[in-house]
Amino acid sequence: MRLRRVLLAMAISKWDVSVNGKNHTIEIKRGFGALKVVVDGQVEKVRSQNFWIMLLDREIRIEDKVLNLVMIGSKVDLAVDGVYLGSGEKYVPVGKTPAWAWVMTALMLILGYFFSGIIGLLIGLLGSTLCISRSLRADGKNTLPICIGITIGCIAVQAAIMFLVVALVY
Repeated sequence: MRLRRVLLAMAISKWDVSVNGKNHTIEIKRGFGALKVVVDGQVEKVRSQNFWIMLLDREIRIEDKVLNLVMIGSKVDLAVDGVYLGSGEKYVPVGKTPAWAWVMTALMLILGYFFSGIIGLLIGLLGSTLCISRSLRADGKNTLPICIGITIGCIAVQAAIMFLVVALVY
């Protein structure tokens, strides 16, 4: 298999792949709220498997080859014969978001809003996005400690903003 990956400025990821001597083109086109996978000119609209961040693990069959198009957040890679072409790492199917990541997300958002209003909510949103994206590691490593650290750091910043505002007002 031969690969030439081209990243274009218009949010397009493109791979040219040769299967059994025939060239095939696979593209991802991102737009406002829409994601399209184009295989040899055939367009298919796809949706994220997660409502919080972009999560896609799409199987594409070309002749006798199975390709997996994986997108987590803004990172995109194509796996052929069980190996990612961009990174060279082994392909592992992307799982679902763990329940503990959703609990931490709720904590960061709710406490952020109560601690420091809209600014705390925005900080919670950022922390939640980091926590969910880190919890989706495809290599099977335990990401709970990283997400606990993100949650503690986020809540600490939110509490610090609350104390700063209270100190400035009173």
